[in-house]
Amino acid sequence: MTKILFTNTNCSWNKGSAAQVISTCKTLKKFIYDARFTLISHYPELDSKYCKIYNIKIVSSIWWRLPRMRILPFIHYRIFFPISNILWSILFKIGLNPISINSSVIQEYTSADIVIDLSGDSFSDSKGGFAISISSTILLGRSLKKPTVLYSQSIGTFKKWTLPLAKFCLNKVDLIIVREEITKNYLEEIGIKSPIYLTADCAFVLETAPYERVKEILSKEKVDTNKRPLVGISANAMLDDKENNYAKSMAQLIDYVIKKLNAQIVFVPHVVAIKEGDKGDDRVIDEKIYKLARNKENIDLIKGDYSPEELKGIIGLCDIFIGGRMHANIAALSSYVPTMATAWSHKYYGIMRAVGQENYVCDFKTMKFEELRSKIDDLWDNKEKIREELKVKVEDQKRLAWYSGKLVRDVLNRQK
Repeated sequence: MTKILFTNTNCSWNKGSAAQVISTCKTLKKFIYDARFTLISHYPELDSKYCKIYNIKIVSSIWWRLPRMRILPFIHYRIFFPISNILWSILFKIGLNPISINSSVIQEYTSADIVIDLSGDSFSDSKGGFAISISSTILLGRSLKKPTVLYSQSIGTFKKWTLPLAKFCLNKVDLIIVREEITKNYLEEIGIKSPIYLTADCAFVLETAPYERVKEILSKEKVDTNKRPLVGISANAMLDDKENNYAKSMAQLIDYVIKKLNAQIVFVPHVVAIKEGDKGDDRVIDEKIYKLARNKENIDLIKGDYSPEELKGIIGLCDIFIGGRMHANIAALSSYVPTMATAWSHKYYGIMRAVGQENYVCDFKTMKFEELRSKIDDLWDNKEKIREELKVKVEDQKRLAWYSGKLVRDVLNRQK
């Protein structure tokens, strides 16, 4: 049995992270037949529900019971978790025997054959980044002499004060698999010497839920897919601000699309609340945009909590897609749905470029209605051409995503 330990991810509230976990299991199983998976979880109650379906063992990173609030696990992950990891790393380096430690996390590290970091775009100091926390997990794994792979990553950028630690850790791992060229160029620019391979986001191989299940969900949510064209929207709660600039721009764009195309809009949330009503829930920003839009009779809101495969099934029925969540966009692109991305990170530009769609990216910080309108007009006018292009480009991405599994197997084979 080959024990594979997943770190810095979840399989529940963030559907993009869940899509990566599910797809990585699928990919690694193809190359490592006896693979068994464990996930170190900061939200064990939530993750257990979903990981059970995929036969992934959950081990809590938290030693005490926390109320179900987003902020407390967040503080734990930002402060207590890295301090704990760094202290353990120092103790193991000076000779402490990990077998003697009564900690489920340490025992999982000790028994693992390989550690797979699935932090996606979180190893950075940008919005939503956790550079110190992720560095600490790398240090812990290396202090126990565990082969470590950063898998399906968009890394950086780092600030001056975190860059030395990040570089040190990046140069200690066995393999870095990046999903877009911008990250590869950045890592080479800052002097990373660990092997770097450019492949594709692992979620390009995510399966779609059966059509009957998708129809059942849409019926429950009262979404009529016979109303065409159907335009999917993935709004990003992270992009909301006090002035409502993002929400206002999206509402204005939606009204334009409805007026021009007589379109039906469906909001597809890709991050849900850890606690009901949490502003980090995409359904909250969806509701805000809905209230700002004028043509409400042409707008449907998905309100349930669904799996990545189910959401991909819904997204795949759209005629075009406008996405603020990258894995919602990947679900669309891999279903050959013409897509416009509203970007807050270099991952959007890199992944869209990989499938030949870099012209359909807008920076949320600078985007104006005129730019959004121009790009959506072009997307609609060229939708059939784009669909045919995606059929070729996506197959390349899938092939590269599968290749990531072989690279991990090669790391394991070198340990024997």
